[in-house]
Amino acid sequence: MRELYSRYIEVLEGGDAEEALEVGVEILEELLLLTRKHVLESIANPAVKEVAIGVLLHYERELSFVRGAREALRSTPPLYAAAAAEKALETLSSCINGLFNFAVGALLVLADVFSCISLQQLS
Repeated sequence: MRELYSRYIEVLEGGDAEEALEVGVEILEELLLLTRKHVLESIANPAVKEVAIGVLLHYERELSFVRGAREALRSTPPLYAAAAAEKALETLSSCINGLFNFAVGALLVLADVFSCISLQQLS
């Protein structure tokens, strides 16, 4: 994940919007996969799980928007492509940061809950 993110920042700074979209989409896909696997599957409370699913659905919809924009950019005249690429990259960067923070926060809470359970079982 770190390598992907470093590459993403590198291509963003280099101004290659198309490559940044490719790498960013890959990062967001990986974050969604990891969050579903390590966060969602660890939540036992149905109400909490429903909220987490809602959060992930939001990011999946945003990912769909970015994928669609990426495809549209391939056939858009350069005059219009720059503005569309900028909007897609803003959305993508926001989603990567938001989902990363959500996943880390959720994992910290889960780790705390599991450590409390382990301590109680040892007592």
